[in-house]
Amino acid sequence: MLLGAAPLSLFAQVRRPDPVPNGPRSGIKAPKRRTEIFVGGGFVALKAANATKSSLPIVTAGFRHQMSREWLYLGGSADVGTTTVDGKFFPYEKRSLGDSSRFVQVDGHATMIAARFNVDALFPLDEDEKFRAGVTLNAGAYTMLPSPSGGAGAGPFVAPTFGGGFVGEADLTSRFGVTASLGLAQFMNFDREKLRPSDPALADPVFITPLVPPPPAVKSFGGARLVVGITYRLGVTTVKKGGAR
Repeated sequence: MLLGAAPLSLFAQVRRPDPVPNGPRSGIKAPKRRTEIFVGGGFVALKAANATKSSLPIVTAGFRHQMSREWLYLGGSADVGTTTVDGKFFPYEKRSLGDSSRFVQVDGHATMIAARFNVDALFPLDEDEKFRAGVTLNAGAYTMLPSPSGGAGAGPFVAPTFGGGFVGEADLTSRFGVTASLGLAQFMNFDREKLRPSDPALADPVFITPLVPPPPAVKSFGGARLVVGITYRLGVTTVKKGGAR
């Protein structure tokens, strides 16, 4: 009996290890995926040769959803901004004043709307993942809406846009944070003639204006894009440990 009791005593001391604690009091956080929206403002640099101000103030809004536990985010964003259209790039309007005529430079404005699909690679910079930084790529389309219409030939146009840059985020609370991005936006197929603020029916076919020919329009160009804003975290989805990331 003594010989049999010794092995049984040793077997009783061998048991399965305790499960790893996973809860609010354990100090170990379960993997989670972020979903957030953001709003902000900044500017996009346009091409002055296209009769627009080179710096276009914008407001932006969008969202991003974390697709993997570590770094991959997908989302979308939209920019809206208004710029001045310089009338000296287009023929002046001929207007009669009594027995005389005068030629008037007509300025205007145009609204840009750009919608983009974003792919972000954000990596945590600290253990609590309150600070993140990485790179972003985007592609989409933009439109220019001239107002008021300058008559025949003027009107909106739609063209592709794409770009990339650097992005950083910081959590202020469990819900709110700040975000900033700096990069390059490439605009394709820009049509300067569609922004014409003057009416071609009021131009003079003999006396050509402006007297100094404007620089050639630029169809494709890149400009800096800077955006600073705030984020709001909609919630998180807990991912089971050992599951797909």
